[in-house]
Amino acid sequence: MAPGGKTLTPLPEEKALSAYLKRLGHVAIAFSGGCDSTLLTAFAIRELGAEHVLPVHVSIPMTIEQETREALRFAEHLGARCLNLKLDVLQLPEIVRNDKWRCYHCKKYLFTEILRAAAENGFRTLLDGANVDDSGDWRPGARAADELGVLHPFVECGFGKRRIRLVSRRMGLASWTMPAAACLASRIPTGIPLTREMLHRCGEAESILARLGFSGCRVRCLEGNCASLEFRGPALSRAFRLRKTIEESLAPCGFSAILLDPAGYRRGSMNKL
Repeated sequence: MAPGGKTLTPLPEEKALSAYLKRLGHVAIAFSGGCDSTLLTAFAIRELGAEHVLPVHVSIPMTIEQETREALRFAEHLGARCLNLKLDVLQLPEIVRNDKWRCYHCKKYLFTEILRAAAENGFRTLLDGANVDDSGDWRPGARAADELGVLHPFVECGFGKRRIRLVSRRMGLASWTMPAAACLASRIPTGIPLTREMLHRCGEAESILARLGFSGCRVRCLEGNCASLEFRGPALSRAFRLRKTIEESLAPCGFSAILLDPAGYRRGSMNKL
């Protein structure tokens, strides 16, 4: 049903997702609180009932605290009982060294812990919010998910990002306008070891920029503690106009220099394959 109360004819992808979920009947969902996992959770609750859906959120040093608060708030609004696991992935050297397989090792660990916690609560099938548009980037974490048997309903039912946003809007979910988010480790070039301070610095800088009206930007921490700022679309020209304000606002973060990337936001720009 649309936000205004008008009944909408289900899209083919919605019909496919409804049938897919009903075949499973009882599911846990890796729940970041972003647009994708929020739609999957809301849709599953609508089709199966809240008692048959367990969203599991993971708090790690690579997530911004505000994102965790919003995820838990979304879950509560949806009427779901959400598990919040706090895991310190920086204890694992294969993640800290930040080579091109970092995401594989991290997702292997996280999904293993989510599966364990879900099973302890009676849920043995785990879903994630991967969609058909995710195949065009370097995503070793998807390999880890497949090895552990995590299912991808949006992929199976033909959902891309635009369709996810459309269906989210049709369902009246505020998350339909959320910008894409990514783990803070993606802000650090491959090969530079991760530190808690470096990740916090990037997250804090992005929070400051969001308060300045730059939603969905990326703060990349390069060698020498230099920050490279990537802005999306029209925000790039605005950022150049407000460059002095941005530099002054980010001064408390302690970067040695602040650069504005003239190329703007690029997905996976820190990957070295």
